[in-house]
Amino acid sequence: MNQISQKLYKGFLYAAMVLMAISCGEVEDYTPESSFMKIYNDEKFESAYIPMDIVQAGDNGFFILSAFDAWNTYILRVDEAGEFMWDYTLEDTYVNPTQGLFYKDDAFYFFCMDDLSLATYLMKATDATKTAEVDRTYGNIIYPLHASAISDGFLLESYDRESYSTQLTKLNTDFNTVWEEKYEVEQDVEEPIISHLTRIGNRLPFFTGEAGNTYFLNGYYNYSLSLLFVDASDGKQKGVINGFRDESALSSVLYLDGNNYAMSRYDFGNNIIIPKSEINTTDIGISTELEGNDHPEMTPNAMVHSELIDVNGKSITLFATTTKAGEMLLYAYDALSGKLVGTHHLGNINPYEAVDFVDTSDGGLVILGNTFVNGRFSRITLTKLSEQEVIDFAY
Repeated sequence: MNQISQKLYKGFLYAAMVLMAISCGEVEDYTPESSFMKIYNDEKFESAYIPMDIVQAGDNGFFILSAFDAWNTYILRVDEAGEFMWDYTLEDTYVNPTQGLFYKDDAFYFFCMDDLSLATYLMKATDATKTAEVDRTYGNIIYPLHASAISDGFLLESYDRESYSTQLTKLNTDFNTVWEEKYEVEQDVEEPIISHLTRIGNRLPFFTGEAGNTYFLNGYYNYSLSLLFVDASDGKQKGVINGFRDESALSSVLYLDGNNYAMSRYDFGNNIIIPKSEINTTDIGISTELEGNDHPEMTPNAMVHSELIDVNGKSITLFATTTKAGEMLLYAYDALSGKLVGTHHLGNINPYEAVDFVDTSDGGLVILGNTFVNGRFSRITLTKLSEQEVIDFAY
């Protein structure tokens, strides 16, 4: 078992929760899973963990997918209070854990890659086995970059180095291939992709999603990192929002309703959040033409994760990102009006980076992050906000 299990840092309550418990004098009214912060440490100082994704297992805690020492694969299982349950480090054969983690029929599924053939594996992990095993192999899909769940299956983005193409594969609910389509790249981008996957270069915002009868993917196309809109029935391209190389591009896209999307983009180090914008998915556009709010507090070319969540009956567009001060930062926008309703900073002592979040079944919010213990050792961190804490800043 990985030594991380022996070095779980104790979680703590936010000051507001502590003061509430003290003032009321009724500690039994507090449920420890409602609010906490955990850092999962490892006594091997040279080890580095880079969290990738998180999924809630019904009412029974969370499953975390992480890279380990560059691009090896590590999984961590915790309960609803963030306490360690089990973990597993995959053999060196299984590299490039891909963002996109799914909970289905009491099992966890994710994609990774063979270190030699580059073929894509679908991995399956369960609480019964406490390991991850190959569920199936996709020999024609190499360099998996991102996966997402859609209404009738899954989308898997990858890069085909033989044809210099970004590839999108649609899978059904049983992970069988429905169709695949390629989008030509006019130059060899294997080097920046490998640098992205192994964490030795810039992290790039690869992502996929669904908008009614249209799918979208952010990946290399022609000469730039661009957002492609494709037909859901066969993957044929409909429109595109072009970036400029990989120095100016969309960093997140979230479908709202009708023709409306919430987005974020970066442009040579600057960051812009676009809480609501009407997009024609059959047009050819440029990312720099999308107007929004400039956010100089964010790290240059920041990674951003966005989701629609329900906060006390109100639809909120939530963006999670990282500040130059080494904090995780949440921006909450009214999904209907696009107006900013609140922000929330997370982190203390060590530098922190926001990675992902999930709204929990109890109305709270769990934020997956990366922290650097003593400013140096890369570790997984998990923060839980209670329902009331979310209402306080996002309603």
